[in-house]
Order: sequence, then structure tokens, then C-alpha cells
Amino acid sequence: IMLRRLLIPLTYFCLQTWLGIPQLSMMPDAFDDQYIGCAEEMDEIVSELLEKEKSMSSLFRTVWENAEKEWECVKKEISLPKGFEDEYGRAIVAYTDNDFHSELNAAVRGAGTSRAHYMASFHFKAFHYYLTRALQLLRGRCDVMYNMTVYRGVSARFQHTGSGDIRFGHFASSSIKEEVAERYSTKNLTTTPTLFTIQTCFGVKIWNFSYSPPDEEVLIPAHEIFNVTRGQDSNSFVLRSTNRTCSHFNCAYLGEERRGQPGTVTAAAGGVAPLPRDQCREGGSVADGASRAASGGPEVSHTYHVQKSQNRDLHDLRTYLQP
Repeated sequence: IMLRRLLIPLTYFCLQTWLGIPQLSMMPDAFDDQYIGCAEEMDEIVSELLEKEKSMSSLFRTVWENAEKEWECVKKEISLPKGFEDEYGRAIVAYTDNDFHSELNAAVRGAGTSRAHYMASFHFKAFHYYLTRALQLLRGRCDVMYNMTVYRGVSARFQHTGSGDIRFGHFASSSIKEEVAERYSTKNLTTTPTLFTIQTCFGVKIWNFSYSPPDEEVLIPAHEIFNVTRGQDSNSFVLRSTNRTCSHFNCAYLGEERRGQPGTVTAAAGGVAPLPRDQCREGGSVADGASRAASGGPEVSHTYHVQKSQNRDLHDLRTYLQP
């Protein structure tokens, strides 16, 4: 009887996988670099890389050129944090181009199998850096963002085994309007849609950058970790941020290899110190003085699972850790 109880869910999971039903998981093959400790070095070299990658894709080149023009109008209307470069803003604008972000995310989901694969086959290295850096600089406090429920609708059916945390493994668009998410989820009438109700700590409101401001978009980075539970319907899920991130890569373009188990970096008195490597869903934290969000959400702390880059200036890391 005990064996039968174990075999039934295992058989169900294998059948779903065989049928091609996407599984919610930690997306181990995703490229998830957070560039902690090397942003200044990346800024110095990535513009040349951008030009090379634009020459490899007519779609990317056109989308970026259009974003350059749009950004000149957008940046006059918004307040930006210190150190926010024009390229970061252009990357957000470009991401909201409907013809582009699907191609980008398909590449992100599979580019993290190894550093060699990332270097040879991932042709959005510069864009990934710019967009990741933009979200880092624009990110607000967890206890504020967590209280703003957002929704993500996709025109595909997803499954979850019922245990373990997840991450999207790509840049995930969402909206503060449930009806917007539902509209996107029903674009393909031949598939069963999935609706995610999300409380995020690392998501960023980007509708002031967007080609479609009425969508009131919140963009969630690939590396944010969520607890997952079933929603009221069979095709819905509730995701609650753990206020933690998981990265197998850090500063990969500069030579750092993939780690099987990510490391953690946390702020310490007077500097930055590495903690022992651990599983993605675990690790230390950088407290910002509050014990818990008023909503009863996750501890208001900042945890980063990264590989520490040796002998690099960590000034940008300390800046990133500010609440």
C-alpha cells in the first residue's frame, strides 16, 4: 500500500512530463546572472558587445533602435535613481516590445546549462545585463511591493508537483490589473491558460517605460524565489515571494563558471563576507531593520545567492543592498 501511494504521484508526474505539460520548478537551465560585484567593469565593456549582438539579429537591432527614440521621450517624464544609465532605460522600453520579449525569454530559459553554452549560444548578453541592472536600481522596498498583488496570465497549462519553491527562470511580465493578465492568458484559444496571483519583492513597476502604459506592468526578474500553492481553480497558482533570489552564475561574461549549488553573499559589519554555499531556497539574509512586513509576508530582508567575484570592487554590491 505504501509503495502504491508513492508510485501514483510519481506516475502522474512522469505522464505530465511525457505529455509536455510545463512544470513549475527552480528552472535549473536558466541564465540567472545578477552581476554583483562587477557592474562597473561590465559597464565599461558591454557597449561594444551590444553593437556586435545587434548585428546578429535584425529584430533586436530594430527593437533597440526604436527603444532609443522612445527613451528620449520617456526619460523626460520620470524620476530615475542615481547611476541609472540610458542603456538601462532603453532595455526596459525594448523589453515591452511584444515582438521581442518572447524571443529573449526563450533564450534566457535555456542559456544557463554552462558558461560555455552561454558564451557561444546566448546572443542577448548585453541586453540581459542592461535589463537586470535596471531592475536592480529601480527595485523598491519588499514590504511595500509585497503588499501590491500582481497577476500574470499565460496561454499554457502549468503543473506543480506540490513541493519545493520555484522561480520563473526568465523575465516575467505581470500586471496590477487582473483583467490584463486574463486577456494575455486567452490569446491562444487552443490551449488551457494559467493565471498566477503573485506577491513579489523584486518586481518593478515599469509601466512608465512601456509602450503600453495602461497594462500597468510589473516586471519580475528570473532569479526571484517563490513559494507556490494552488489557486481556487485547477489552472491557477498563488506565488508568494520568499524575498530571496537564486543565481548559479555571477559575472559569467568576465569568466566566472556556473556553480552547481549557488553561493550566498551577505553584508557584514564593515564590509561584505561570503556565507557557506547552500541550496537556492536557503541561505543568509541582509536585514534592513524590520522583522516582518505588515501584511504578514516574508521577513523584510535581502538575500542574494551568487558566486562572489574575487578581487573586484564591491561598491556596486553595497549600493544594491540599500533598502
